[in-house]
Amino acid sequence: MKLGIVADEISRDFTEAVRIGTSLGLRRYEVRFLKSGRAPMCDSAEMAELETHGVEITALSPGLFKMTETAEAFAHEMAEVYPRAAAWAHRWNLPGLIVFGFHKPGATEENAAKLPAQPVPSHVEDWFSAASERAAADGLLLMIEPEPICWIDTSRAAASLIERTGASSLRINYDPGNVAWFEGRDPIGEFAAAAPWIANVHIKDLIPKAGRPDFVAAGEGIIDFRAHFAALRGIGYTGPISLEPHMDGRAETIQRCKEAVERSYETNSSASD
Repeated sequence: MKLGIVADEISRDFTEAVRIGTSLGLRRYEVRFLKSGRAPMCDSAEMAELETHGVEITALSPGLFKMTETAEAFAHEMAEVYPRAAAWAHRWNLPGLIVFGFHKPGATEENAAKLPAQPVPSHVEDWFSAASERAAADGLLLMIEPEPICWIDTSRAAASLIERTGASSLRINYDPGNVAWFEGRDPIGEFAAAAPWIANVHIKDLIPKAGRPDFVAAGEGIIDFRAHFAALRGIGYTGPISLEPHMDGRAETIQRCKEAVERSYETNSSASD
C-alpha cells in the first residue's frame, strides 16, 4: 500500500508536516495549502522548497473548479491557475491534478445535503470537456474529487460525467468520506461505477450529524474500509492512498489514523490470501 497524507492535514508548514509525518513512517505527501496560500498560487520559493525534503510528492490539489460558478471564473482559472499547476505537475512528474466539480450556487458544507437534487447542468459538462482537452494536450489527467458543495458530489456522478463527455483525460480522485458526508451512508455501492476511473484515493471516516459531521479515524465511523480496500485490491489498484483525516494535526492523531488504515488494509489482505 502506497500510504501517504495530505500534508496540510498535519500543518501548512511543509517542513513541520514532513517532520511529524516521517517520524510516523509517512514519506508520501499531497500538496494543497502551504503557509503562503493554496498551491501553486502562493510563494514560488516556498513551492520550490518542498523539493528539498527527500520525500515523494504524489499529488497537487490547486482547488480548481471548487468554487467556480460562472464562465468568467472558469476562464480565469484556466488562464491563471491551471498553467501554473500544470507546470508544477510536470516538474514533479505527477500524472495530473486533483480538481473539483464546480460549485452549486448556494451550497455550503452545512446545507449541501439538504438542497433539492438537480441534474448536472450542461455547462458543467462543457467546461469539463474544455478543461480535459487542455489537460490531454499537456499530457495530464484531471482527477475529479467528489465534494458535497459541488455539482459532482459523488463518485457515481463523476463516472457518469466522464462517460458522457468521453474525455480521455478525466479520472476520479476516489474519496468515499466526502460521499458519505454528502449522503450520510457508506458509498461502497457506487464503487463499481467509479472503478474504471480511479486514479487517486483519499481516506477519511465520519459520524454523520446535522451540518458538518464528526470526523474520526478509519473504521471508527460509518465507512467499512475493509470493503473499500478489498474492492481496490480487486481492480488491481496500486496508486497512492492518502490520509485526509479532517481532524487535528497532532502526531498522536495522525498515528491513530495511519494505524487504523493499516489494520483495515492488512486484515483484508490476510483474508484474501
